[in-house]
Amino acid sequence: MIAGLAERSPDAPEPAPIGRLGPFEVALDGTVAPADPEIAPRFGCRWRGRRIAARLLPGWRIGFSVAAARVPFTAEDAALRSRVLATLPALRAALPGGWRLRLAPDHSIHLEAEAELGAAPTVTRIVSAATLFVLALDPLLDLLEEEGARSA
Repeated sequence: MIAGLAERSPDAPEPAPIGRLGPFEVALDGTVAPADPEIAPRFGCRWRGRRIAARLLPGWRIGFSVAAARVPFTAEDAALRSRVLATLPALRAALPGGWRLRLAPDHSIHLEAEAELGAAPTVTRIVSAATLFVLALDPLLDLLEEEGARSA
């Protein structure tokens, strides 16, 4: 099993599985674990037309990644391109702690973050973490759109 995804105290009994939910096996106590112990489950959702990619990480953490926007090419609009690129340092400074900004070769602006689940993963904890991620993402998307970045 991938270390840290479904760790329990050594004397705790393993909960009985009740079924599969996408890439997860769901236990009677509501915890989820990878259906394939060799592969960290990946899943996604959409927010404001953007695909949020998520994956469980060791140590009861979850990672999120989103192509937040795209910088226009010079041939499309040189002035707008300059404005969006000038916004990136302010955007980087506005990122919540632990978030990362990456400008990809295809001119897309990627935002990445990790969150602590606090305990063994459950669907409720995963959905709560995803909700907190998109709520923190929203003003960053507003800033990019106000400066002319296009949806990625």
